[in-house]
Amino acid sequence: MPLIRFKPRLLLSLIVVFAIASPLNAQNEKKLRLVPQAAESGKPIFRLLPTEDEQEPGNAVPVLLRITYEQNTFMANVYPRLQEYAEMDVSDPQLAELQFDSFARQIIRAGSMSYADWEYPLYSEKPYLILLPDMQSQRQMAGRGMSGWIRQRLAAGEVTDALQGIRAQISCGRHCAAAPIIVCQLVGAALAHMGLDNLELAMQRDNVPNMYWSLAALPPTLHDLGPVVRWELWASPTRLDEPLPAIGSDAWSKIANEFSEMASEWMDQQYTLEEAAKLKSTLERLAKHDLLGKLGFTADEILKMSTEERVMRWLYMHYCDFRARVEPLAYQDPKSVMAAMLEVEAKDKALLASTGAKQSPLPIVLPKGIVASHNFGRRVKFLQTIEAVRHHLSQHDGNFPESLEVLELPAPNDPFTGEPFEYELTETGARLRQATTEGWGPPLDYELFNNKSTEDK
Repeated sequence: MPLIRFKPRLLLSLIVVFAIASPLNAQNEKKLRLVPQAAESGKPIFRLLPTEDEQEPGNAVPVLLRITYEQNTFMANVYPRLQEYAEMDVSDPQLAELQFDSFARQIIRAGSMSYADWEYPLYSEKPYLILLPDMQSQRQMAGRGMSGWIRQRLAAGEVTDALQGIRAQISCGRHCAAAPIIVCQLVGAALAHMGLDNLELAMQRDNVPNMYWSLAALPPTLHDLGPVVRWELWASPTRLDEPLPAIGSDAWSKIANEFSEMASEWMDQQYTLEEAAKLKSTLERLAKHDLLGKLGFTADEILKMSTEERVMRWLYMHYCDFRARVEPLAYQDPKSVMAAMLEVEAKDKALLASTGAKQSPLPIVLPKGIVASHNFGRRVKFLQTIEAVRHHLSQHDGNFPESLEVLELPAPNDPFTGEPFEYELTETGARLRQATTEGWGPPLDYELFNNKSTEDK
């Protein structure tokens, strides 16, 4: 019996794929008008995440999921247009059409609650079939809908309400990230970045306080990444329960069949019969070689193994190597994670080249998901630097600093490089940007100006 029960047009993929979409909804290149504003004290003037004593006891998930019940008119006519409102300029009169206040109050309440339990069947027999429509829907309500509402509040000069809405977006992002699934981390990051997008809008208003210390109090990621990494590794199709069956055991046939079934349900690449036969032959050849050389089995032991056992032991060898590389990344700094991500991706590319497989049997995007989770903290430190510049403007008659080193409030380093963000004076103000980092998307690149700098020009 072959390792995988290949059939014509069988859907098969050899990687656990999670969609890594950029969590940033904002443009990477922006122009920001900075209003000089001093940071009033050494403590947060407004908490962008509620502290334990500010939280309402209870589960936020039922609050988030029930707010659209029986809202038939809203769901039919307004819900599909929420992205339009989320992208409108604060001065756009069409913003007044959005009726979202009752939803916003419930989302703010959910953001203030103490925990989120999504009750997903994480350790079921088929964890890869977990459905996440409730999670994805938060992008629309807590994300785009709240963004439209926050713009309404800013247009009306209701700063406190706008800041409460921003806190709710970041808090609901943390609630989404409470589920230890990498997709949930990315949804949570998307919500939090929407909150930071709106904070950028608020920072450009004349009546909004300096949020330097509020940003300084935010964590580097929305949630502990350890449970996420461990669950994703557990849910991998190449994970096997130890101790492994004995050499020559009939149990290996069952293991191979289960892997085959999982592959046909989860994975998305198609193999013809000819491609499948070639892949099977290559896998068996590589398995024999590596079991003898890398795992130390004798030639007689390998002869006792079925094809299924050889290939499954070989796949498990690669899984163990991958797990040893990736599991520690949950607690390493993003610079180290990015270096490991590039190494893991290069090794996987070489594995695919040697086998001729269309995709890998490993959750190869997991390191990139860890980096995406840290991108929240990177953006926070970027905005904190802008607030340090705003404080400097308030102390120096609207003049931009010559460099970040002269700021009265220390500018944090870029977590992805360990170095300061890149800063330079321009004819109209200043430019602040993140360094380009290998393996990651376009960096943020902001032109900063104020009324004084444009008048001087």
